[in-house]
Amino acid sequence: MREPCRVTSDHLPEGWTLERVVEVGQLAAGASLLDLDQIRVTNVGGPDGDERMSPSVAIDTGAGLCLCLDSDGYWYMAQLADGIVACWGSYGSDLADALRAL
Repeated sequence: MREPCRVTSDHLPEGWTLERVVEVGQLAAGASLLDLDQIRVTNVGGPDGDERMSPSVAIDTGAGLCLCLDSDGYWYMAQLADGIVACWGSYGSDLADALRAL
C-alpha cells in the first residue's frame, strides 16, 4: 500500500493553492500533488532521447494528465500511467498559461 503523499500546497509557486489550480484549469475532477518519491518522471522525445527529469512539483490534473515544474523553470505537460510521468512538451514558465493549455 502506498504511503500518503507528504507534498503540500507549499510546494506550489507563490500565491497558488490546489483550489486555484482547479479554478484556473477548470478541472472538474479536481487536482492533487504527486509524491515525487513515488513516481518516475521522464521527458520523452528529448534531444538525447528519453531523459529522466527531476521536477520540484508535479500536479495531477485528473484524467491522467499532469503538469511538472522542472529545474529549468518551465511547466511540462505529461501523461501519468503506472507510476510513470511521461512529459512531452513545455508549456512555458507561467502556471496559469500551462493550465489553460490542458
